[in-house]
Amino acid sequence: MSVPLRNDEPALRDSMTVSTGAMSEVNWKAATAVAVVVTGADLLLHVTAWHFGLSALGNSLSAGVVALFAVAGASLMLRERRTSRAVRWARQHPWRFALVPGVGTAAIVFVLSVVFGSGLFGDIFTAVWHGAIAFGVTGGVGVLAGGRDKKR
Repeated sequence: MSVPLRNDEPALRDSMTVSTGAMSEVNWKAATAVAVVVTGADLLLHVTAWHFGLSALGNSLSAGVVALFAVAGASLMLRERRTSRAVRWARQHPWRFALVPGVGTAAIVFVLSVVFGSGLFGDIFTAVWHGAIAFGVTGGVGVLAGGRDKKR
């Protein structure tokens, strides 16, 4: 059994639990509103370009899922008040925290790609790069917010 180096730093296997706890404090209404706007705008672009079908719907939903998790993770990093130890930990470890939005995005996009997609290799690739976007946005915002937080 591994022991954390400090009391406030959980072991690596506990990082996902703490990150999930921090994600429970996200303003999901705002993140969902952004995801709906992104999905609608992407679907509108597909319709205006005459590329409408089940694959266009799947692509639009995938873009909405990326927006949902990226906005949710980034908003937690940018919020001014810290309400729990989990949120403080997430702000101190932005790349570990960003795994939850990244993996969540990849899992949902993979399911959407299987339902609306055409091939397993393409579905896996689509899920990985969508998850990487959510991971990068959340971690990047966390790094920038962490630098801002240290100046206080």
